[in-house]
Amino acid sequence: MTDWLSTQRLQAKVTFAEGHSIEGDLHLQPGAALHQGIETPLEMLNRPEEFFAMTLPSGGVTLVAKAQTALVTCPAVIPDQDPERLAAAKSVTLEVQLTGGCKVRGCAHLELPQERARALDFLNVSRGFFAISEGDTIWYVKRSLISQVIPRD
Repeated sequence: MTDWLSTQRLQAKVTFAEGHSIEGDLHLQPGAALHQGIETPLEMLNRPEEFFAMTLPSGGVTLVAKAQTALVTCPAVIPDQDPERLAAAKSVTLEVQLTGGCKVRGCAHLELPQERARALDFLNVSRGFFAISEGDTIWYVKRSLISQVIPRD
């Protein structure tokens, strides 16, 4: 656990597939492979490891299974993408219904070829988590735990 001292903490709420949630701090790596600065929550969630550590408000630690994590809610304090990439991406508003009953609505940034830039293409492009945001909140949504998505644009 001593290597956690070098991580950057970020307050978050994790909502599980069954609908219950916990709050605490995520541990993000101080460096990222594809950009300067600290690792983003999206990068951490999409790493191949099946669990991630979360420090609880009590000071205890819990190890969270990514497979059962439906949604991670964080303040929008760490940019998930550089501004040039965001400017080139197509934005779409999505209403996402998760299997546990939770629903979120926010803007997703689609970085796809022009001829395949529909919300459906975005949802089918990969596995793992994707980000949607609204105001000062970012939700990281587990694709495999979605029951339906309604594009709102």
